[in-house]
Amino acid sequence: MSKLLRADFARLWKTKAFWAGMAFTFGMGVTATMTKYRDMMTIKDYHPHIDNVLFSNCIFMPIVAAVFIGLFVGTEYSDGTIRNKIIVGRTRLSIYFSNFVVCMAALLMMHLANIGVIVVIGFPLVGNLEMPVSTLLFLGLLSIITLAAICALFLLMSMLIHSKASNCVAAILISLLLLVSAMMIWSSLAEPEYTDEYTVSYTDDEGENREEHVESRKNPRYLTGTKRKVYEFLWDFLPGCQMRQISTQNPEHPERLPWYSLSIIIVTTACGTVFFRRKNIK
Repeated sequence: MSKLLRADFARLWKTKAFWAGMAFTFGMGVTATMTKYRDMMTIKDYHPHIDNVLFSNCIFMPIVAAVFIGLFVGTEYSDGTIRNKIIVGRTRLSIYFSNFVVCMAALLMMHLANIGVIVVIGFPLVGNLEMPVSTLLFLGLLSIITLAAICALFLLMSMLIHSKASNCVAAILISLLLLVSAMMIWSSLAEPEYTDEYTVSYTDDEGENREEHVESRKNPRYLTGTKRKVYEFLWDFLPGCQMRQISTQNPEHPERLPWYSLSIIIVTTACGTVFFRRKNIK
């Protein structure tokens, strides 16, 4: 296992997808920080807090993970590296876990590169912390556990799909599905139970100004009953939804998120190792 890890990490440092991911997350951190600084300098009486953007990259990490893992693992198949590892006596279980460790380490470095540049640049330029440090550390831990769940999910796909092109396409589509579903679920749950009262001003056909008062009414798009419970479960369970909550720094049930992520890691890793051991490596 140690030899596999050394070999995989040696290949990681030479992988363009890894350095592209590092550059992307680093650039996103710089952009988020400079946007806050520009708003502070141009908007009167606006005093932003740098921790508001500290986890802003979380919402993009599923796409970064999909592209990187798809290319990194897919290259092993296309170059025959996995077949060679098996030929020299490496077990499929050790190959799978070695890839998980290296992919997770790469994603963690990308994630920390984003947070690090926001801390280094943001505090001198913007400063101010709105949330307690303990809360930020907890959110950081949640983001890492959720990132591990995302890594486990895409590694399962990458280890079972032989074609690098098909692997990348499938992973990107799944990552986009996670993001879109997060936005749709959040939008549905955010619907108010009743519409607000309001007054409409208009001019009638005779040119006279009139006002019409519209009372509060039951919102037909408000979710109730079992459907709402299902949406609330998906909002806490799906990794894309978890990343959305962490990016806004407002998880509704923070105590549930790590357990859901751990369950995803265990199930996807168990399925991946079982199916990979039975896979025919060409």
